[in-house]
Amino acid sequence: MRASAGGIVPGVSTPAGPLLVFGPRSTTYDFGSRHPLTPLRFGPGIDLLRSVGAEPGLAPEPAVDAALLGLHRPEYIAAVRRLSADPGGPGEMGLGTSDNPAFAGMHEAGAMVAGGSLAAMEAILRGDAEHAHHPGGGLHHAMAARAWGFCLYNDVALAVVRARAAGLRVLYVDLDVHHGDGVAALTFDDPGVLTVSLHESGRFLFPQTGFPDELGRGAAAGTAVNMPFEPYAGDPSWLPAVRALVPVLGAVFGPDVIVSQHGADAHAWDPLADLRVTTAAMAEAARIVDGVAHRWAEGRWLATGGGGYDAYRVVPRAWALTWLAGAHRHPEAATPPAWRDRWEADAAAFGTPGMPGAFLDPPNCGQPVADGQRTADDRSTATLAQVRAAVLPRLVREAQDRGWWAPSLAWAGERVLAGRAPDRSAPRLRIAPRTIAPFDPADAADLLAAASRAGARIEVHEVDGVVVGVAVAAPSVTEPATESLLALGVAPAHRRRGLGQELLRRLVAGRPPRTAMEARIGVAERDVVEPAALDVRLEAARRLLAGADFELRPTPADIGRFDPSTVIARLSAG
Repeated sequence: MRASAGGIVPGVSTPAGPLLVFGPRSTTYDFGSRHPLTPLRFGPGIDLLRSVGAEPGLAPEPAVDAALLGLHRPEYIAAVRRLSADPGGPGEMGLGTSDNPAFAGMHEAGAMVAGGSLAAMEAILRGDAEHAHHPGGGLHHAMAARAWGFCLYNDVALAVVRARAAGLRVLYVDLDVHHGDGVAALTFDDPGVLTVSLHESGRFLFPQTGFPDELGRGAAAGTAVNMPFEPYAGDPSWLPAVRALVPVLGAVFGPDVIVSQHGADAHAWDPLADLRVTTAAMAEAARIVDGVAHRWAEGRWLATGGGGYDAYRVVPRAWALTWLAGAHRHPEAATPPAWRDRWEADAAAFGTPGMPGAFLDPPNCGQPVADGQRTADDRSTATLAQVRAAVLPRLVREAQDRGWWAPSLAWAGERVLAGRAPDRSAPRLRIAPRTIAPFDPADAADLLAAASRAGARIEVHEVDGVVVGVAVAAPSVTEPATESLLALGVAPAHRRRGLGQELLRRLVAGRPPRTAMEARIGVAERDVVEPAALDVRLEAARRLLAGADFELRPTPADIGRFDPSTVIARLSAG
């Protein structure tokens, strides 16, 4: 479909692929020639997108104040308007700083970016587009009443809130090198939004947030996931983290729509950060997000461009690869020679000569791997293990680690993440929705079947042939003569009737002789649709464990550093 006056003209087709959001106003978001976030990126970026078959289909127009007020405070919008009309006036609320210098027309420019992402989300909600790609969007730092990190209005958070207003549950994936702090802060209390941010550690980089213990608040505890990387980490730790977190969290959360931010500034050549990610890894990450959208969200996916400050060599390829992922097409091996020739002189004038001849970088962008980079990858991989332990339900995490089950994910007919093929020779349990993780009861049934074959003990309660309560234990992988409590869940309609306590007691009674049992219950153990407040969840866990004669233990420091709310308990050998 083709854009007209900020809208979509029905019946006008373009090449198959995501709806591309770009128009005459897109280049007006401009902090000046000395600012790192330059609109110069749109020249080579849109040119390369066109070369792979993308055509702009939606021209963004400024969002009205009523839409911006979905997240931003009225006094902040008024301040942006004042400095927009008088850039020489006194700065306030993060405006007029070196990061966010005032410029004439800044309100309209910022509202335009927000309007583009909002219009793209509207198109997805109407069913006019399955995927949409807004390269100029992704201003993920802006807060309710503060400009922050080159961002005036938070277009991605506004798109998330628009989807929430339509009753949809949202998975937000942020691949920018900087923590997606604005989106996390603006949705920190909403259990219907799961934010997943993979970024360079805030110990070394703006905005100095995004640590693993920032998990959400109240009923939303467990819905903020942060994976920080050590400086100089690259594909060997970054891409496995995307593979390990994004599909599995999708399987657990079961989103209705995906919003993602594909900042190109994690790239090895980016001048403002320290990671060593390649475009090859970025392309696979985009394919994974597409696969998650199709597996759990009926294909609904809004992708945005985000940051990226190597405006000629990196940003255009990242944008094109994200669009191609949504078009279900692999890139050609070589970038178009005409594209390279057209922009070579501009790239050299920008200080980055040598337009890349390939869409996908070689490993480590062709540079030798230093010892410090290996150490950074090793430390980041260790952090990933701790993050997974905190944010994934224990049954799902251990099913993966023990080889019982993993979500199956496909992209364009290719297997992106291959789960174990389920054994359908035995009768399959019928499990009520939201009894245990993962979200899809069919996945839960496959997981339990595989766990049972591997020696796990499972207690179930059925009503009319449907499982409405489950308790699972399995031999510990680290402690001899000990079982681990992996799951205890009851379907919503059957809660508060003592069923969970009964199942746990049955599980305890069936232990092998002289076998202890350990339990670890944290923020990840929740009903992802209607979670109780965190203190209510923890009190219920303590009560259930105490009722089965478990002894509550202090939370070890290594666990508490990532999830300080974790309940630890142990039952001595019987």
